[in-house]
Amino acid sequence: MNNIKGKILSFLYREYYLFWASGLTAGVYTGSKYHLFNPYIRIAEIAVIILILIIGILITRRILNNEHSLNISNHGKVNIKLEGNKLPFREILRSDFKQDNARLVILVIIPFLILFVIGNSIINIYKYNESKSIFLSLYEDENLIKDNIVIEGRVSNHPTYRYGNLSFLLEADKIYIYDCNGNLNSLFNAGELVNVKLDSTGIEPILRDDHLRLTGSLDKNDSKNFMAGGYDEVVFIAGYGDIKKIESSNLSYRIFSFRSRLYCCLKNAFYKNLEIEDACIAEAVILGNRNNVPGYLTESFKRCGVYHLFAISGLHISFFISLVYLFFRKIRSSYFIFLASVIFLVVYNFLVGERASILRASITVIFILLAKEWNREYSHKILLYLSFIIIIIFNPYFIYDLGFWMSYGSMAALVFIYPAAIRLAGNIFPFLKLKRSFFIKIALITLSIQTVLFPVLAYFFKEVSLISPVANILVIPVFYILLSILIVSSFVTIIWPPMGGILLKPSSIFFVYILKTVKILSKFDFCIINLDSFPVKNVIVYYIALLIILFTACMIIKRINISKKMYKGNLKF
Repeated sequence: MNNIKGKILSFLYREYYLFWASGLTAGVYTGSKYHLFNPYIRIAEIAVIILILIIGILITRRILNNEHSLNISNHGKVNIKLEGNKLPFREILRSDFKQDNARLVILVIIPFLILFVIGNSIINIYKYNESKSIFLSLYEDENLIKDNIVIEGRVSNHPTYRYGNLSFLLEADKIYIYDCNGNLNSLFNAGELVNVKLDSTGIEPILRDDHLRLTGSLDKNDSKNFMAGGYDEVVFIAGYGDIKKIESSNLSYRIFSFRSRLYCCLKNAFYKNLEIEDACIAEAVILGNRNNVPGYLTESFKRCGVYHLFAISGLHISFFISLVYLFFRKIRSSYFIFLASVIFLVVYNFLVGERASILRASITVIFILLAKEWNREYSHKILLYLSFIIIIIFNPYFIYDLGFWMSYGSMAALVFIYPAAIRLAGNIFPFLKLKRSFFIKIALITLSIQTVLFPVLAYFFKEVSLISPVANILVIPVFYILLSILIVSSFVTIIWPPMGGILLKPSSIFFVYILKTVKILSKFDFCIINLDSFPVKNVIVYYIALLIILFTACMIIKRINISKKMYKGNLKF
């Protein structure tokens, strides 16, 4: 029993960052479900944080004092050899046990509570600011005529077509309120986002970063919008004849106009040199815009379990950073290469937009580059936890984003599940050369990722694909080759578009293979498990059970390895 307690404590000490991330996530989720705008609650939460910090400091001082007094009283006695089966120094062992419990409180419980309160406070601050929205105030003003409003601003995301309407977010700069006679009643400088719904019939294409002047009315959207936190929100509705593109001379307009031109340069290269389906996938994979991917293709990728390929991941960043290194390799200054890599990551994140997967990869790469620059060791586990905490604090609404959970779920599978799967398979099948077999490694990686992503897919898609391991084994190796071609050609397109178009041509072969494979495998309906409901509590229970199974499997693997070493030692003896 004591051995099991020791193993559990050892696990908690090693993976305390996991509980930090869990505390922050739990705080954000509970805060999003229960809106607490009362300022007295804010004061209470701050008081709780201060109280927990004081308790942690007092416990830490007590531990240090106990350790100091223990070293003084037992100086010269600790190294005495044990005789027989008797255990001297029981006081020392009991003191160590108390210190372990105290360390558990300091490393796990107190940070968990602090981050829980921080997460709850952050999401409620967001909610409080949204409740003070100008558009919400205008909508709730009963004396205001809501059918004669003009707004000006920038399209901040990629517009999507749904049921004959064009929907997008507009970063509104100005709001004009007119009376019944068409006279200007009031003018507001907004500087906030509003959801816009347009009748898409007969309007010219609207792209991200376009500056628009819209005439329309305010209404309430009853459907849940995950990006907005899942609550009823104000929507600006306009017709096709009430929209006009405008220009501006300020610095912000010029910056976003440059981004639009750069984006269109790459997008035009894809659609000019590739087939429509291939170009849509290339735009999703490189530029992060999945809105143009046809619905039947999206469904096929989901049914095969390879939808995660659309997410911009660490593999993309690794390719791009490798190109930066090759471009500047003649310069021996590592600091210059680090600075060039950081600048590139900032520009690429700005080009693609606020995507959880690329933010995670970028933060991780920056930490790794810093560690190499300072000659420090780093842990992929700790980097995963730290990037998780940073991104959630940056935007707590990412907890409702599918790409966020697929990105972190995949990385968690590679960091936690895959090494254990390799060791377990090596113990069960010692004759297999796992480290040399590419396809066996791909199969284990796929199984690991699917094990972690099962509740995520069940929660968001309400279905899980059983054919996913086969699809990933057939698609992923070819996708890596395709991705390298797309990244190199995109890099060249920015410098010399004609040459970039030439480099894109060979990718059509790999597109044909991937699309045919996905379309064939998606037809096996019996390989799809449909789930009518998979609530959050089931997700939590699944991951707790997975942690217990993983912990048990690690203990079993260690015992098997110890038994093998003892057996070999007896044979040699």
